[in-house]
Amino acid sequence: MKYPDFLQKNDLIGITALSEGAGDVIKETKISLNHLKENYRLIVTPNVYGNGFVSSDIKTRVREFNDLLNEDIKMLMNIRGGDFLYETLDFLNYQKIVDKKLWVQGYSDITSLLYILTIKYDLATIYGFNGKSYDNEVLEKYQLNNLEIIKGNLIKQESFMDRKTLSLNGDFKSSGIIIGGCLDVFRNMIGTSYDNTLSFIKKYDKYKIIWYFDIYKMSSVDVYLTLLQMKNIGYFKKTDTIIFGSIMFPIIDCELDYQDVYSKVFEKSNIIVDANIGHVKPVFTVINGSFATITYQDKKMVLEMELLNEGNG
Repeated sequence: MKYPDFLQKNDLIGITALSEGAGDVIKETKISLNHLKENYRLIVTPNVYGNGFVSSDIKTRVREFNDLLNEDIKMLMNIRGGDFLYETLDFLNYQKIVDKKLWVQGYSDITSLLYILTIKYDLATIYGFNGKSYDNEVLEKYQLNNLEIIKGNLIKQESFMDRKTLSLNGDFKSSGIIIGGCLDVFRNMIGTSYDNTLSFIKKYDKYKIIWYFDIYKMSSVDVYLTLLQMKNIGYFKKTDTIIFGSIMFPIIDCELDYQDVYSKVFEKSNIIVDANIGHVKPVFTVINGSFATITYQDKKMVLEMELLNEGNG
């Protein structure tokens, strides 16, 4: 696994909009970028301030993204989520990201890019924060945690008590390579040329795989069928722990609730629900491709991460 260098003060971050722009949330965006400017230099592409469901046309989004790769950046961030990053995937310069060993950070629609980089190119990526994610006037603990982690301080993260994080199978402790992202995005990648999951699992056969899923707006039946498909392909054959974040827009269909879905698919595995992962804040910062230890005890989930090496596992 390749790990980019963690950020140092005055490093350069490139921020672009491969999906939705932030033209309708200028105030929040400026607050967020100003927080980042306290420690880093920024290059912000013009389409960041685009309006509508996409920040600009495909060619513009791809060009502005790939042009950032010619700069002396240390990290790439998408300004926010959306629905149309998928249509840019054929045109992005993945190899240059890998050759320069850049951190790519984001959440939601950028899942596809993060997943490709980690699963196909063995490059660690970061899930949890887009460029607009630091939009509180005074940063909260979960935002400060992220800023520590991208500097290389891999602090222990514990459940925030704003909601009840549950383990469906009691207390446990498990370690392995952690990967995941937004399930709404994953379902469009399964079995495509972007999907290298089985080869990744085989390559890291000595390790368990810990999966986490952020669900934005999928019905319980859609989640059930998607997870079954992933299971039948073999995504979970080395997995004993699956983490689900709180769902932003839950849709109970056919009288099948989400916890029943998780139990039906994963049976005796360790299953955590309503974790601090994904769209519902506050959230953890997760390094895809790190060696993670998940502990559930005293009604709290704890996430500890370290860089993968031969001493892990």
